[in-house]
Amino acid sequence: MFAWQNFTWRAAVIGRWTALIFGTLMVLFFLAFFFGEGPPHFSRLTVSEDLHFVAMGALFLGLVVAWKWEGVGGLLALAGFVAFVVLSHGSLKLWALDLPAAIAVLHIACWWRLRGSPPAGLAPWRFSHGLLLGFGAALAIFILLCANEMFGQPPLMTPSLHPTANLLGAWTQAAPIDVALTIHEDASVTGTVDGAEIAGARVTYGRSWFGRLLHWNADYVIRGRIADRAFAAPIMASRRGLNGSLFRDDHPMHLNLRKPKE
Repeated sequence: MFAWQNFTWRAAVIGRWTALIFGTLMVLFFLAFFFGEGPPHFSRLTVSEDLHFVAMGALFLGLVVAWKWEGVGGLLALAGFVAFVVLSHGSLKLWALDLPAAIAVLHIACWWRLRGSPPAGLAPWRFSHGLLLGFGAALAIFILLCANEMFGQPPLMTPSLHPTANLLGAWTQAAPIDVALTIHEDASVTGTVDGAEIAGARVTYGRSWFGRLLHWNADYVIRGRIADRAFAAPIMASRRGLNGSLFRDDHPMHLNLRKPKE
């Protein structure tokens, strides 16, 4: 009986610190995307979009609150996730939301086990300073790699792109916007978007090996200018064509590019 109590207590302590560390990482990822992409224009959001944003905010805010009040933070984060699921069933398939929800459940379970006094006679833990330093260094490297993937344009460690046959040539679509692009061997891109000529456009890799490992970002990114306004178009390559979005003035436009039939 005492051995089981000691085991569950130690497991809860490990679980608490695991949840705090990974919860903090998830909050940092959320803030990086939030400020990296730019805060949304709240006045333009619909009521449904506002509710989605509040639910997501509660999910990540709970992970911060858990540092002070573990049970309350876990419940707040879990409530935010449940609200998001009710508003959008597709959220069950998003690891970026499922993982914080799992962390919230872990917080609640650990708080429940640790809310009382530790078992009598439980020996204190002793940690190796070298182990802690090694963990801290690994965590710092992981955060730097994530920051590079989020903010690098293109990220460091991304090789120069030399377009192959699957990228070279003309690409078009007629709806929802008229797009006609040509990717050249030197990675330059020419063409029109809604009848406006693009200028100074090039295609580059959109992610490094680390981004591919975590399934972040798109395979490629086309950047240039349309009527003196910058645009970026992250795209994924598939057997059927190039799919992604074109961002200009914070307004994403869907791209579904195909090679013209000869």
